[in-house]
Formats: sequence, C-alpha cells, structure tokens
Amino acid sequence: MKKFLVVCAALVTLLQLPLAAQEADDAGTGVGFSIIPRLDLSPEFSDGKGEFTLGNSSIYTLFEGNITESLSFSVSNHWASFWGTDPFGQETKDLYNKTFWHSDTNTWLDWAYLCYETGPWTFTLGKNIMLTGGVEYDAYDWEVHPALASSFWNNFACYQWGGRVGFEFLEGNTLNVEVTSSPYGERPFSSGLFAFSAGWTGEIGPWEPIWSLSAIQTDEDKKIEPLLYLGNRLNLDPVVVGLDFSNRVGGEAIPLLKGISVQGSATWSLGEDFELYGKLGYEKMSDLDSDKWIGGAALHWYPFGEDRSLRVHAFGAYNSFAETTTLCIGVLYDLSLL
Repeated sequence: MKKFLVVCAALVTLLQLPLAAQEADDAGTGVGFSIIPRLDLSPEFSDGKGEFTLGNSSIYTLFEGNITESLSFSVSNHWASFWGTDPFGQETKDLYNKTFWHSDTNTWLDWAYLCYETGPWTFTLGKNIMLTGGVEYDAYDWEVHPALASSFWNNFACYQWGGRVGFEFLEGNTLNVEVTSSPYGERPFSSGLFAFSAGWTGEIGPWEPIWSLSAIQTDEDKKIEPLLYLGNRLNLDPVVVGLDFSNRVGGEAIPLLKGISVQGSATWSLGEDFELYGKLGYEKMSDLDSDKWIGGAALHWYPFGEDRSLRVHAFGAYNSFAETTTLCIGVLYDLSLL
C-alpha cells in the first residue's frame, strides 16, 4: 500500500506541473488522461467443445503530457484483465500479486517514464516497453486481439525498468540503445540480470522498418539469449502491410524458446468508418519440436469516423497448436477526460 501511495503522489505532482504551466500560458506544455475500457464476448471451440470467455476485456488508463517543451512523461496502467472464463479471477489478480516492482511478469503498471529531448537526442528513463516486438508491439495492448497475436506478444514480459538513448540521424529515422532489467530476473536490478538492446525505427518512402537486436541475460552465469526482431510496415494507401520476423518465440514457462516466428498482417481502410484486418502467422518451436499456424480476420467499425475513440470489432481466429477456433464481438472506448 505504501508503494501505491507513493506512485499516486507522484502522479498528482506530475498532473499539477503541466496545469500550472498551462495557467502561465506556456504553449509547450499540456496533459492528457484517458480511461480505456474494452468489453469482448468471445466463445472458443476446441476438441468439439465450446466455452464462453470475455476475450481481451480489460480496463486501462493512459496519462501523459509535456512538463516543459523538452520534458515529457507517460504512464499506462492496466487495472483489470478479464481474459478467460472467470471475469474476476486469476487474470486480474496476477496484475497485483507482485505489485509493480517485478521484471518476470507484466503488472498493473505497464509503463511510467520521463523523456527529455534536445536537438536530435532523446533520453528516456523509467519503465518502458523494450526495444523489440516489431509491428505487433507498435499497437497499444488494448487495441490488439490476443487470439490473433504471436506467442511472443502473449507471453513475453516486455515492460521493463531502465534507460534509453535515441538519436535521429535522418528525418523520421532514429537509432536507439537501451539497458533494462531482464525478464528472466524476479526483481529489476537486484536480480543482477539485464537486457541490452539496439533498435532502428525509420521511414523510407512507404517502408517503415522497426528493427531491433537484444542480448538478454538469463541466469546467474549471465548467459545471453539473443533476440532479433525485424519488423516491416509498408504503407500502400489504403492498405498497410506488416511483416515481422524473429529468431525466438515466446514461452509460457520461460520468456523465450528457440525457433522462428513469421507474422504477416494487412489492414485495409474502407473510408473513415471501417477497416478490415487480416493476420497469418507461423511459429517453429525448436525446443518443443513443434510448429503452429495462427490466422484470422477482423472487421473494425469506428462510429465517430475520424475520431477513432470508439471502436466496435468482430473477428475470427484459428490456432493450430491449440486446435482452437475463437470468435469475438466487442467494443473499445478511449474516454478522454483531459
């Protein structure tokens, strides 16, 4: 409880700073706060049997803004997760069992960081998403359909404490290096395990690379698990194509398994109100001597048009490893309060 109160006090302080700056008519500051609930109704069918789940039903908040023209902050909280058959069961409890000071699992605090920009340089300190994940990780968690996501997205503890330095060497192209806690350690830094990553995000015509390479320490002998992620996005208006390649897949018992993962996706915008999304992924799990396919399609409807704060969605997905078919209808609302 003491840690929770400290976090709340820090958030109140951050909130007061931009508001005071706004009162001083400082155009370089501002703050935003959103509550993002999602409700899914999602039956699953496997081995001739079906069960009703709440899919990716969840409650998030996003609090971010500029303290000065150069200093900004962002805090994302995951307050409830109803994924599964028990809406008030282990999924939500797991977010709080280990509070926020853990590196071996994702918790109720997804990220909380400060970012300072000066010229082409950017310095980030706090808890943040690691430099990995390609196109899949470029979307907010509440936007993703987990049944259509890779095992890496579903299992890897990607939110870690640490620091990052970025340098924009061409317009729209940035190189980043970072040091974070390792998802193989129980507690950040005190476990003595770290992850070292470098990444490139860019814009070269219609091609947007999201490439990264990580060296992740796994045990007390500081063994290294190499993680390569080559994410690629191609903007061919009105169609956007994504392709991710990785030399590892996610595991439920341990963060990474040897193998390969190839994830392809396409989003087709049908005017302002609708978009079609398709996904096909293949994973070869060498450690388990098995492979799997994931595929499906989704329809997104935005009733407010260009204002995409409200999304109504429906999708179908198939996972060959679990031999499971998932159907879903749901709604996502980004309620901006500030």
